[in-house]
Amino acid sequence: MSEKGISHRGKIRLISYTAFALAALTVFSVIQSVKAAKYKREILLTRQRALISLDEYLSGITADLQKVVYVSTPSMLTNLSTELWRDCAEAKNSLAELPSNDSSIANTYTFLSQVGEYIMSIQRKSMRGETISEEERQKLQELSALATSLSEKLNSMCYSLQNGSLSFEKKSNMFLNSSETSDTVFEKMDDVEQTLSDIPSLVFDGPFSNHIENMKPKLLEGKEEITRNDAQKIANKVCKSNDDMDFAFEEEGNIPCYVFKNEDCTVAITKKGGYPIYMLNSTFAGEISIKYEDAVNKAKEYLEEIGYKNMKESYYFTDDGICTVNFAYVQNGAVCYADLIKVSVNLQNGEIHSFDATGYVSCHTERTIPNNTISAEEGRKKLYNGLQVEESTPCFAPTEWNTENYCYEYVCTTKNGEHLLVYLNAVTGEEENVMILLYSDGGVLTK
Repeated sequence: MSEKGISHRGKIRLISYTAFALAALTVFSVIQSVKAAKYKREILLTRQRALISLDEYLSGITADLQKVVYVSTPSMLTNLSTELWRDCAEAKNSLAELPSNDSSIANTYTFLSQVGEYIMSIQRKSMRGETISEEERQKLQELSALATSLSEKLNSMCYSLQNGSLSFEKKSNMFLNSSETSDTVFEKMDDVEQTLSDIPSLVFDGPFSNHIENMKPKLLEGKEEITRNDAQKIANKVCKSNDDMDFAFEEEGNIPCYVFKNEDCTVAITKKGGYPIYMLNSTFAGEISIKYEDAVNKAKEYLEEIGYKNMKESYYFTDDGICTVNFAYVQNGAVCYADLIKVSVNLQNGEIHSFDATGYVSCHTERTIPNNTISAEEGRKKLYNGLQVEESTPCFAPTEWNTENYCYEYVCTTKNGEHLLVYLNAVTGEEENVMILLYSDGGVLTK
C-alpha cells in the first residue's frame, strides 16, 4: 500500500506529463515565433517592393509628362496618355500597400488621380479634333515639375532604405550611434505630402476636377437664410405629425441644415431657402395592403405638398414592406436625372416612410437645351440594329464627374428578351451609356 497522497508512480507520471506539456508548449511557441517572423518578413518585402514600384512608376510618369508637353499629333498623345493613366493607376496601387494613414497619403493619391484623369481629358478632346491649348501645356509643365520633385524624394527614400538609414519601423535607440537617425517611411511620406501641398487647380471633364470638389448646391444659390422658427414650421408640415417637431441640432457641411425631431420622425430643412432635404420615420411596415401604383401616387402627391413639383417616377424597389421610388425633375419634357429625390412609402398604410432630396438640392437648376441637336429619329438609326426601340425620351444624363449631357434615352428590347436603356448624345450622336433594366418581384433597377 502506498502512503496517503500521490503514489511514487503517480509522481513519475505527473512529472512526465508536465515535462511533455512544457516541451509541447515550447515547440508550439517556437513554431508560432517562426511563423510570426516569416509573416513579418513577407510584409516587409511587400512594402519594400511597393516603395520601389512606386518610385519606378513615378519615374515613368515624370518622363511622360515632360514628353506630352511637346506632343502635337493625336496618335502620340493617345500613346502617352494611355501610358500615363496606367502608370498613375499602378502607382496608386503601390501607394496603398505602404504603411500610412489616409491623411499621410491624401495629397499623393489626389495628385496621381488628377494627373491620370487630366491627361485622359486632354486625350478625349484630341479625339474630337481639338488641340492642346497653351494653358493646358502650362498646367502639364506644372504637373511635370511636381512629379519630378516627388520622384526625387521617392528615389532618395529607396536609396536610404537600401543603405539602412530608413526603415518601416522605428529602431530602438540602444542600437543607434549618436550620429545615426531612425527615420521611418511613414515619417518620410509626410515630407512627400508637403511637396504636393500646392497642386495646381485643374478644371476638366473628369471626376477629380477641382470644380467638382468645390461645387455648391445649385438650388441654394442666391437664397436667403431662414430662421429656425420658420424652419420648424416647415418641418411640422413635412413630418405630418400631430406632435410638433423639436429642434435637435444644426447640421453643417456642404448643405447646412436645421434638424428637428419628435418621437417618430426626423426632418432636416436647409438653412438657405428652407427646403426639406430629408425625412425619416422610425415606424415599421406590417402586412402589405396597397399596390405599387398607389404608392407612387401617394409619393408624388407628397412631393407636391412639400414644394417639389414636375417630378417623374423612374425606378423602384421594395424591401420589408417599404417601397422606395426614384423621382427626377422634368423640364419641358426632358428628364433631369441629376435632380433626384427618393421617396419611401409604407405599403401597409400608404404613409410616407422617408425621403431624400439631396440630389435635387445639389443639382437643380434651369437647363438650356442645345440648338444643334439631331432628332430622336436620327439618333434611333445610330443604334445597333439588333435592338427593338420601345420608346425614346429626351433627358439630361449626368456623367461620373458631375456634368451633364443632353441625350435621348431609348428603352430597348434585345432579341433574347433583355431590356436595355441606351443613352445617345443628342449633339454628337455618340452613345454615352448603356444600362440593363432588371425586373423582379422587388421592383425595377438598373445596372
